[in-house]
Amino acid sequence: MNNTSLKRNRHNLILTGLPRSGTTLVCHLLNQLPNTVALLEPLGPAHFVDLLPDGEAILDKLERWYRKSRRRALRKGEVVTYHVDGTIPDNPFEEERSGEEPRHWLANKGRIRVGKELHRGFYLVIKEPPMFTALLPLLAQRFPAFAVVRNPLAVLASWNTVDIQARLGRLPKAEPFDPELTRRLSAIEERVERQLCLLDWWCERFERCLPARNILRYEDIVASEGKALAAIVPGARELNKTLSSRNANELYQRDEVMELGEKLLGSKGAYWRFYSRNSVEELLAQFT
Repeated sequence: MNNTSLKRNRHNLILTGLPRSGTTLVCHLLNQLPNTVALLEPLGPAHFVDLLPDGEAILDKLERWYRKSRRRALRKGEVVTYHVDGTIPDNPFEEERSGEEPRHWLANKGRIRVGKELHRGFYLVIKEPPMFTALLPLLAQRFPAFAVVRNPLAVLASWNTVDIQARLGRLPKAEPFDPELTRRLSAIEERVERQLCLLDWWCERFERCLPARNILRYEDIVASEGKALAAIVPGARELNKTLSSRNANELYQRDEVMELGEKLLGSKGAYWRFYSRNSVEELLAQFT
């Protein structure tokens, strides 16, 4: 074991999850806790991909990023993150949808005020789902890491309403770190089949690299009024937020959901290790 791992800060936390599974909601809720800061995708893969294949160099650079962010938060009371009008929203995409057009990302990257007192040992959570998932076998060796999952039908339905690369069945922020993923996706012509491949990739990574207690279900976060996030930061036991599930979001088009549900139920993938086919059928029934 190297000296860096011996000195690691257990309050430097990794957050990943399926795209559109509620990871931004998690950041929004965690930021309401004392002595906790959760950042929305502040890094970007360009700063790390040039270090491949040196895993230790990637880990060390990420450690330095955490230290720099801690100093800025403590000394200046500010952090760098994507935000909407100076705050981390519960949803960074447009709430409305115009016809067939996907909803657009509303957040901008920049410095914002922390807005609360922090002590030196505060919890610092960084959310970077694509890159962190691709690097999860490496990151989980040094950092406490957590992932959020959601009913796979709701995930697919949401992907197809927002302007993200997963909508096309690709993941450019992760593929440079996992050439095998690129090969798998490039071999599939049909878009939804690529999406199912992506779902399988995400969930297989979570199950292989994380203990079950570190994999949180969106549905449990909502039902517990946020208290399920105590698995990440113990203070979340005090949360009491009124939350509503968006699994049957009216923005999801019925015909598209029915087609997605049929293909999903006929597929095999690691997502079935977290959700039963019955849970998908029950959600599908809400659209019929």
